[in-house]
Amino acid sequence: MKKRIAVVLGLVLAMSLVAGNLWAGGGQQAGGGGQGIVYVFGPTPDHGWTGSASRFAQEKINDLNAAGGAYTYVYRGAGNPDDQIRQIENMLAESRKPAGVVIQASDNNVQAAVEKIAQANIPLILFDRLLDGTSPLIREKMLIAMSADNYAIGAGAAYYMVEKGLTPGEAIWELPGDNSAVSVERSTGFREFLTGKFAFVDDKGQSHTIAADKKWTDAQIASGITSSQVANWSRDNAKSYFESYITGKTPQTLSKWLFTQDDEFAMGILELLQTPAKANERAVFESTVKVLTGCGGLIALYDVMGRTKATAGNQIYQPDTVAIMSPTCRPGFFVDAIQFMDDYLTKGDKLTQHYTIPEAKRFHEPPHLVDTASWAANKNNPSWRGFD
Repeated sequence: MKKRIAVVLGLVLAMSLVAGNLWAGGGQQAGGGGQGIVYVFGPTPDHGWTGSASRFAQEKINDLNAAGGAYTYVYRGAGNPDDQIRQIENMLAESRKPAGVVIQASDNNVQAAVEKIAQANIPLILFDRLLDGTSPLIREKMLIAMSADNYAIGAGAAYYMVEKGLTPGEAIWELPGDNSAVSVERSTGFREFLTGKFAFVDDKGQSHTIAADKKWTDAQIASGITSSQVANWSRDNAKSYFESYITGKTPQTLSKWLFTQDDEFAMGILELLQTPAKANERAVFESTVKVLTGCGGLIALYDVMGRTKATAGNQIYQPDTVAIMSPTCRPGFFVDAIQFMDDYLTKGDKLTQHYTIPEAKRFHEPPHLVDTASWAANKNNPSWRGFD
């Protein structure tokens, strides 16, 4: 009997040690830099804004690891939400509790997996695609949620048009990205700047409000802005929808103000107008349009801004008479999210000084308004770094 009790007690002790090792905080971890591993989850490096964000993140991780700090940083890239969920589950099954997690969620389907990170009390930073708005648990446990200020992106586009001469009630053509919160916030910011309900705060922290004699009424918003169907972030869709819009238009019926929500859309419009078959539409476009906005920081569009039609050669069409502007939040601020985690772990920084919306523990990255003049003045500034 005593032997059986001893065996049972031994098994209990062994199980306790295993459980302790499973989620023990701190200590050494195989392959770690001393106190553990910080996982950075994001998209597979590919193209566009998110692809560039992941490449910048990997550069930051390489720098931190080369510096030989207390923590080892590991990037996990996923091609789709299911892959990312599996990566998170694999991490949670490891024998050591991670020191921290920085994540750019693939989409809302990853929320349940991120909630498990929060439940385990692992220091957590959200980047770009945020889940705190739908999960009280994530909002409670996270250190900070970092995203582009999509209201400011829309407001910045409206501010720029007003600076270029937009007056109340003029016709505006809008090409939305999709039906997500990103596009809704950009559209809302655009309209609320025009009605005077929302100020545009630029990347220098300066607040701009619309002058009283430039304000739009709700009725003018309803009648003046024509929205296309959503283009789902597709350059080809942008071409198709703009072709339908411009066909048959004259200088009297074509809008002077084109509010598109992505640089890919702006590039699609320029590519369409470059084709020989669109010579008539191109002439109407050049003689009528005052401003074409995109959004994002696409280097190809920056290249268009940096040239004139006379020097374009066989490159993409550059309309000298049209002001092209991209309100962009740098994809490189993924780097800031990783640095914030390092500051939290190594310096005890609670990150509260970075909150732009304190009650929500949110940080909103303000956009740069990139046009020909501002790009020429800032193209060597790392904070204005674009993507391909």
